[in-house]
Amino acid sequence: MLLVFYGIVYVQTEASINKVYQVQLQHLTIPDDSASYIAGRHIAEIRGCVGCHGADLATGEVFADESSPIGYIQASNITSGKGGIQYTDEDWIRALRHGLGKDNKPLWFMPSHEIYGLSNQDMAALICYVKQQPPVDKATPPKSIRPLGRILTYLGEFPLLPAEEIDHNATYVDDVKLAINADYGKYLAVTCTGCHSASFKGGPSRSPEQPPIPDISSTGHPGKWTQQEFVQVFRTGKTPEGRILSKYMPIKSFPYSDDELKSIYLFLHDLK
Repeated sequence: MLLVFYGIVYVQTEASINKVYQVQLQHLTIPDDSASYIAGRHIAEIRGCVGCHGADLATGEVFADESSPIGYIQASNITSGKGGIQYTDEDWIRALRHGLGKDNKPLWFMPSHEIYGLSNQDMAALICYVKQQPPVDKATPPKSIRPLGRILTYLGEFPLLPAEEIDHNATYVDDVKLAINADYGKYLAVTCTGCHSASFKGGPSRSPEQPPIPDISSTGHPGKWTQQEFVQVFRTGKTPEGRILSKYMPIKSFPYSDDELKSIYLFLHDLK
């Protein structure tokens, strides 16, 4: 029975991994001015691009190493150097809006489902930034998936193929203006869902060495903090209760402005 079950898992995960999506790519005019570059760099920082792919966008984080029972998964070199990628504007749109590679097959563990809803202006600025990064010659080891990784993917417990979570027929607003309100906080807080779940209620630890993922909604500890205390947590790495945040909460990788943090606070504070 176990062999039959794994046979089903293998066939279905292979089908999902090799699915070729038919998508209508959005047309975006990508700017190349300094203001767009600076805006794009900030977006890359607060949306997790730099945190995953590294400050040089080539030294990617290893999410599952050679000893992992899941497989080997490392964020790719996304510069144009040797071992990196050669992307056109359309390729960037395909990857960021749809979570797909140049072959229209799903990118592995690429959180495009947290990025694809960016406004047209923010998306164009982000692409402006990544396109202008210096080429780095660095090869990323081939990715692989092991039986446990396939089983967890099949059961929906491991987000191997985020393209499955994207509305590929979505439309996008041209711009989202910075405002200190819950709506803007929601726009920013999508990035938090990768760890804290879509409900922001957290969940169990993902590995023996990691603590449980906390509830950051109004029903968790952050719900007891003031707006200024929430901002200070990101500035100091220490909670109002005096607890030092775990290294698994990479606050230094998310250099939000005070106004952005106040907006996120208002959104999370409204969640019950």
